[in-house]
Amino acid sequence: MSIKSIVPVKVSLKTKMTQDGKSDHYHFEEDGQFVTLENGQHYLRYVEHQGSQATPVQFRLAPDEIHLIRSGAQKTHFRFANGSEHLTHYQTEYGRIALRVVTNRLNADLNLAAIAGHVEIRYQLLMQDQLIGNYQIQLQFGA
Repeated sequence: MSIKSIVPVKVSLKTKMTQDGKSDHYHFEEDGQFVTLENGQHYLRYVEHQGSQATPVQFRLAPDEIHLIRSGAQKTHFRFANGSEHLTHYQTEYGRIALRVVTNRLNADLNLAAIAGHVEIRYQLLMQDQLIGNYQIQLQFGA
């Protein structure tokens, strides 16, 4: 696929993870790129900095489906669509772990002409039918 355009954007990502009754919150502000391919697909790319770790992150954006791809020491590819379940693998330095991603809510408000958007995702992760946790993502970006 060839790239049609790349536009610099500011990215704000808030996440909430609830596991075993305990919640953790994270907030990242990063510089990123909004990439449009010739085939009309849209990607939001940035590098997440946490301590000394830099993790490349990519969201493939569509109004009814979002893909989250994280690279680095732990690799993930999650697909979110309202009411859907998606089987995936979590790649760690110790091997691959099979996971099930259950999307409880996906709300994507994308203004592609202005290159701006807000995405809210609520989902659960399960491993062998055991709940790992509940997760929330709030993603905002703009040129």
